[in-house]
Amino acid sequence: MDIKDIENIIKILKQNEVTEFELEQEGTRVKLSRTAGGTYVSTEARYEVVPAVHVASAAPVASANGSAPQEDLGRYVKVESPIVGTFYRKPSPDADLFVKEGDTVSKGDTLCIVEAMKLMNEIEAPTSGKIVKILGVEGKVIEFGEVLFLIDPAV
Repeated sequence: MDIKDIENIIKILKQNEVTEFELEQEGTRVKLSRTAGGTYVSTEARYEVVPAVHVASAAPVASANGSAPQEDLGRYVKVESPIVGTFYRKPSPDADLFVKEGDTVSKGDTLCIVEAMKLMNEIEAPTSGKIVKILGVEGKVIEFGEVLFLIDPAV
């Protein structure tokens, strides 16, 4: 858990007028409570500072005419996580995946589950189309607003 995670939690708490919140995750315990003035105070927090790692993206492969290919990602619909939680691609460990890359989905189809505070939140397709890319990683914590899927609505 890093400071960005805590900031996102505080934002969600303010939006929902929550006055107290406590979370323990991977050895980090955070307890937040809102004072009369509306600011959050951490009453107990143990942080582990982890150095940021920058991963350079692979350079695009040049096409036959020597120019680099340019994919228009703007035409895809981004499915973002509405909450911080753990990303799951299937309803239970022994079940089939909700969707795979290349699958065609209809608006409202369940794409994944995000578990937050022991609640399973189904994330639905906002539009019909083809799953172009799955960016969420099974069993990993995702952040509020993180892009989980790219859907091509033109299909």
